[in-house]
Amino acid sequence: MFRLDRFITISLFNPFKSLLPPPKGIRIPILMYHSISDEPESGHPYFWLNTSAKRFAEHMQFLRDNNYKVIDLSEAVKMISTESSGFPNLPTFHHSSIPQKMVVLTFDDGFQDFLKHAWPVMAEFGFPVTVFVPTAFVCDSRKAFNGRECLTWSEIRELGSYGVSFGSHSVNHSTLYGLPWEEVRRELLDSRLRLEDELQAPAICFAYPYAFPQEDRSFVLRFRQELIDQGYLTAVTTAIGRARRGCDPLCLERLPVNEGDDQELFEAKLAGAYDWLAEAQAFVRRMKCVLRRDRPFNA
Repeated sequence: MFRLDRFITISLFNPFKSLLPPPKGIRIPILMYHSISDEPESGHPYFWLNTSAKRFAEHMQFLRDNNYKVIDLSEAVKMISTESSGFPNLPTFHHSSIPQKMVVLTFDDGFQDFLKHAWPVMAEFGFPVTVFVPTAFVCDSRKAFNGRECLTWSEIRELGSYGVSFGSHSVNHSTLYGLPWEEVRRELLDSRLRLEDELQAPAICFAYPYAFPQEDRSFVLRFRQELIDQGYLTAVTTAIGRARRGCDPLCLERLPVNEGDDQELFEAKLAGAYDWLAEAQAFVRRMKCVLRRDRPFNA
């Protein structure tokens, strides 16, 4: 299948990027995986959720072979945070002490195939990772979400004992944009409390389910405050981009990764050649916002 986003990234932005001076400050790709599965998918590869075990192992080997330092999400937040970001108590890092090539690994949805296919590879390499789970689909017995089996609480506790970090992906994986704020609040709070009760550890990270409505500034500001009120310090979204110094730790951008990311595209994404899509994405979403401006959301 011809991919316009891949063609523009590889043929235009990747070569052009090498002609420009490197951007000032750090840029940390936060990769967003979902399911590690060989199950084929239809539709545009951008929206695929599956990454085969073989492809995932190739991604991790590429990071190791090319001297990427895989860091925990919390460490990345410390690196990019400044007093102006609203987190004055987080330690800052001297620029000379920061590795040039860093990456963060995250998984959404808490599928059981993370334990079967992803974790053994990362454990072998010693890579940290954060997994975001919708708590309604995690029980003592096996449950499924979107036709895929999810982790159980005992598996999550076991992974946590090995150093895997867990964060909230809401309770029901609902489309939060459009829900009454009272329901949004419950999705944030109840999922955090359940995680903390099961893991006996703070749950301060959140991953926004579905497309993040970045074009609706009033929603973003209100949602950001709800995150703070419900005890979160960090939140990642589906908006495209890489983390950089001074960006909002409660609206962090990520890079989607799946089976469609061969080595050439994977390398280009890590290097920033995919960042152009952020502007295109934002423009399209702003136009959609204009078209629906009379619709009430989150009353």
